Amino acid sequence: MNESSSTKGKGPAKEKASKSQGASSGTGSAKPPKDPGQKSAKELKKERRAAMVAERGGGQIPPHLKGQQPQQQIQKGGRGEEDGSSNPSKGKEDGQSRRHGGSQQQGGGGGGSGSNQRQQHQQQQQLNNANTATTSDLTTPSVLGGVSLFGNVSQPKSSFSHAQSVTTAIYRSSIHPSILRLGSQLAGYKVMGADARAIALLQALADVIRDYKTPRGEALNRDLLKTVSNQVGHLVEARAMGTSTGVAVRYLKYEISVCDAEATEEEAKAHLLERIDHFIRDRIVYAGKIIRAQAGSKIRDGDVVMTFARSSVVEATLLAAHAQGTRFSVIVVDSRPLLEGKALLSVLLSAGIPCTYGLLSSLGSLIPRASLLLLGTASLFANGALYSRAGTASCAMMAKDKGIPVIVCCETYKFSDRVQLDSFVQNEAGNPTELLSLEHHQQGLESRSGGGGVLTVSEWNSNPNLGVVNLLYDVTPPRYVTAVASEVGLSGPESVGVILRDYKSVLYGV
Repeated sequence: MNESSSTKGKGPAKEKASKSQGASSGTGSAKPPKDPGQKSAKELKKERRAAMVAERGGGQIPPHLKGQQPQQQIQKGGRGEEDGSSNPSKGKEDGQSRRHGGSQQQGGGGGGSGSNQRQQHQQQQQLNNANTATTSDLTTPSVLGGVSLFGNVSQPKSSFSHAQSVTTAIYRSSIHPSILRLGSQLAGYKVMGADARAIALLQALADVIRDYKTPRGEALNRDLLKTVSNQVGHLVEARAMGTSTGVAVRYLKYEISVCDAEATEEEAKAHLLERIDHFIRDRIVYAGKIIRAQAGSKIRDGDVVMTFARSSVVEATLLAAHAQGTRFSVIVVDSRPLLEGKALLSVLLSAGIPCTYGLLSSLGSLIPRASLLLLGTASLFANGALYSRAGTASCAMMAKDKGIPVIVCCETYKFSDRVQLDSFVQNEAGNPTELLSLEHHQQGLESRSGGGGVLTVSEWNSNPNLGVVNLLYDVTPPRYVTAVASEVGLSGPESVGVILRDYKSVLYGV
């Protein structure tokens, strides 16, 4: 009785000490009591998993989970991640909460369980917010503008991400200034068209080769390949690489790899610059001249030629036919948001060619007037399908239905050995906000449209049920194409695979 009463009279610390002494002496196997505020390994693992899900979904990671992320994720730095370096005041608050967290959790069993429940409730709320995030916060590849698509749709880089990559490249001095300038132009859609992008890329890489110096102990053909790959990687971050630019890069890398190892640095650089000029001259400029003659011969006096958006080859064909004395008119069909047809329209009007301008929504009314449809393309697949600006497939299908010939102007360096049956397998997405109206334009648009129905960016961001997708390309099946005009000749779309097989050495300039 005396022992029990004395034991009851002791404090909790002495009671724990007596239990630990009994366990150490081997008289009992009882484990020390669990701290109510301490979390089990299972709970910690569950919270880490929730933090990873929130980061992949673009949501903000709860502050109490920031210190529990795996080391790899901390090094990567997700878009929704914040730390003390980006926000010093928030870092101080987090540090104070972490310092006082231990004393708050040791306050008692009931308080610890209540704090766990509040933390779980906050965590669930953060996950729900992540699921209803706006398009600007979505980073999952299969989600675009709030719409689930295939993961092969390359999404545009935000202006902040592009500026951050440019700043890092300037700080490290690893990217040539010509590449930095071209990357900014590509990200802002200042350089448009497959030919223009390929020429601009080769000219920028020519500047890289001119300023290149072989490091001591390195071979030029090996080190220059790594340098070129590094420069091209920066351009890919600015905008996805198309077929034309991909062929140009592969051509240059091949020329670098077969460069004579016994040649001096100046001789090797002069040889590579000559091969770049050869590609631009023979594969793009001269090929365009041959296409002008072939496609222009199909334009007769009194014809009404329809074209969609803007293609440099089609533009040159129309100007060459008009210069030869052929009298015809042109219907330029355009689409938002790029409105490339406006630039083509101004060039044709300055040359004195009668033109009609309309958007894609008026295609059904304009197509019966046309007698020939001339189209450009970004790529021509091995099965004869066209990979071109979104809206090309609609023009080709309606022309085929009306019995109007469809001629595609395409250089052979745009031929691809890939096969694609639809535009979701591989595509590129533009900025979805370009399809919406800005706040300062809303009032004027409402007045012109009768006072309603103008969707703005803020309304899109505030509505979680609305998804906006801006796909830049579509695929036209080969059955809607009458002929393909290239420097090889005027042939059917089924000849693409034969040309790729029989003229492989010609295509790559070997």
